Amino acid sequence: MNIWMKTLTALAVALPLGMPAAAQDKVQVKFWTLKNPGMDEFIAGRVEAFEEANPGIEIIYEDFPNEAYKTAIQVALNGSEPPDAFYNWVGEDSSRFVREGLAMDISDYGTGPDGFQSLLSDGWLSSMRQDGGLYGVPLEAVSKFFYYNVPFFEEHDLKVPETFDDVVQMCRDIRAIDSNLVPLPLGNSERWKLIHWITMLNERIVGQEATSVDYSLSAPDDELFTNPGYVEAWEKVVELRDADCFEDAPNATAPELSYVMFSTQAAPMIYCGSWCAGIFDGDGFTDYAMFRMPPVEGGKGADGTNFVIIQGYQVSAKSKHPEETVKWLSFLVTPESGRGYAEAMSRVPSNPSGLEESESLTDSFKWIANDVASVTAPINVLDVLLDNNVSEAYLNAGVEVLNGSKTPQEAMDSVRQTALEVKNRQ
Repeated sequence: MNIWMKTLTALAVALPLGMPAAAQDKVQVKFWTLKNPGMDEFIAGRVEAFEEANPGIEIIYEDFPNEAYKTAIQVALNGSEPPDAFYNWVGEDSSRFVREGLAMDISDYGTGPDGFQSLLSDGWLSSMRQDGGLYGVPLEAVSKFFYYNVPFFEEHDLKVPETFDDVVQMCRDIRAIDSNLVPLPLGNSERWKLIHWITMLNERIVGQEATSVDYSLSAPDDELFTNPGYVEAWEKVVELRDADCFEDAPNATAPELSYVMFSTQAAPMIYCGSWCAGIFDGDGFTDYAMFRMPPVEGGKGADGTNFVIIQGYQVSAKSKHPEETVKWLSFLVTPESGRGYAEAMSRVPSNPSGLEESESLTDSFKWIANDVASVTAPINVLDVLLDNNVSEAYLNAGVEVLNGSKTPQEAMDSVRQTALEVKNRQ
């Protein structure tokens, strides 16, 4: 066999059957995400556009149902061939992978004009920072607002509350107008609705700097969850309850019923997530506007913060192609991608700058997206942020404070005791 024939034979063995030699030069980026309605179509379209613009990179993606994903990603990241980029919830889930050395610090990537660090606001980026590093690219968020019935407020000359005390007084004023109206329906049958209130009240009263050492269980044992502001936060809930803000038996009311109470105008206000705008619009009620949780007088909360739960993508510490991986993730947060994501998923994208060009998104959705983009520091919800046992203690305490079986002090005593037990097991 001459040298030319030997070369052809070697090439035939080296290349998979039917695959052109050029394909061997492509960098393959393995990408894992969640399976959600509309997600497959969105990702497929973005992959096609990205690969056309970057012919040297191939995106190999898989999607998983929620619960199956939680197990699969744990196994994969500890294995020899993890995905290069993977979906994660920002909070304890993402922080744990950082602590375990499974997520890569991508501070040095995505810094150019088309990189995610140039495309996203400091508020969004701060959600993925930990121990001086940057450990992910935020993609989407849900937020929380007070929705109010604009015609009702105008008819009765009611002003948007500027402080938390104003919210409590607003409940009394609404009951005085019509005792059958529920000022602020709660719907706490699944326990998570009240934890959203406590999440923000803790921030507004105690402040993020002080809460951070308690939430991470890094405060000394004799100081852990002892700030009196935590008890004050529960006392604010009692004030709301005693001012007849809520419906009868909020612990027995489903969240969905509270939404209906607002959209049918049986309640002129509701504290509800960004997803609620779509629910109210679908019910045919669009005469509403929104405002953030107002400050608590004397509290240590920072200006510009708000309730924001962020999801995004992290890069495996074992990735051999971090530059190409971050280039792909940056492509997912361009203005065009943000608009497509919002239209496909009805979720707030981390980059809302392209939303004004959309003809299918409502004005309320655009308002929410721009508000989230302006948040100076996101406040993550306690049942995502805290250790699971501590969050359960908080969730249970909320039920007991609402029904009066525990005082605010007793509620915090139970949370502190659980936190100490968890900390001492670590």
